[in-house]
Amino acid sequence: MEGQVILEISDFFKFFFVNSRLIFGYLNDVYEKKYNSIMYFEEIENGFLFVFKDFESFKLRAKPLEESDLKEIKTDNISESNFFQKFFIPKEKFPKDGITIVIKIITGNKSKLIPIIKNFIHSINQNIEIEIDSETNLFFKIQDFEDIKKYANSLMNRYYIDKREGKL
Repeated sequence: MEGQVILEISDFFKFFFVNSRLIFGYLNDVYEKKYNSIMYFEEIENGFLFVFKDFESFKLRAKPLEESDLKEIKTDNISESNFFQKFFIPKEKFPKDGITIVIKIITGNKSKLIPIIKNFIHSINQNIEIEIDSETNLFFKIQDFEDIKKYANSLMNRYYIDKREGKL
């Protein structure tokens, strides 16, 4: 088993989450932030760290999204749906020329992690541009708010699946 995988995500929050501290605090509570949990989040200046227990945990959470993951949540519990939706920016606030998000590999085998990250990003939309520098950084450009919405839907769908299957 390979050791911890830590990714730093930056230049992201103001274009995605209304209140990142609140959502990450909530998700850490849901996923029980402990050293033996599959993953947790750490807020840093202008970004956050994804801390995965090990490489297998990273692969599980970064597996390519399926079409069903991207569909908008239809729930009978309106308050629960509204609870999630209030964390994400409205379409009007998304920049017209898109956003660039930076993923920096802090720990982990770059040659193993990069293909998994690329497959995950392209499962949201094949047209998302990805650049990789010679160090440890991946830059990906999101041109369309719909891609942000698809990703938000995938987070909510995975949450509901985990909840329904008793993993939460």
